[in-house]
Amino acid sequence: MNAAVKPLASIYRVNSTLLFNSFKDVTEELSLKRPNKKTNSMMFVLLHTIDARYFMLKYAGVKIKNPFGKYVDWANTIDDIKEYPKLKRVLSEWKKLDKVLMGKLNRLSLKQLEKQLDMEFAGGKTVLNMIAFLAEHEAYHVGQLAFIRKFIGLKAVTF
Repeated sequence: MNAAVKPLASIYRVNSTLLFNSFKDVTEELSLKRPNKKTNSMMFVLLHTIDARYFMLKYAGVKIKNPFGKYVDWANTIDDIKEYPKLKRVLSEWKKLDKVLMGKLNRLSLKQLEKQLDMEFAGGKTVLNMIAFLAEHEAYHVGQLAFIRKFIGLKAVTF
């Protein structure tokens, strides 16, 4: 693994652990509960976060498609979504995707990491900038999951 990616891979591993721990004892019904009408549910945050992982892998050179794309058509708001996939299925896909991500991070060369993208991420337009920015993005949303979990009456997330 390229030395520049090692700390980022570590962040993604921690994010996955905390994400799964956030969903401990969360039922299908609880995953859709919102703190209020202006905030998102755990399921919506999960779908958004997994979509970001698919996005990152695509731009890192993996030919992959988000199986939940129809749920996260970002032309819609959470209020427009009437149907969600099953929580168990999304979490199962996350586990598979996590292995794909870790494998890709392990194989990225310096040339691949320095590839320029058409998008600006905090710090620049390289694949490495994207991976770093999306590690922070994911950690932010994992924190939201922990907050919503407490709101719906479950115990705090533990590591």
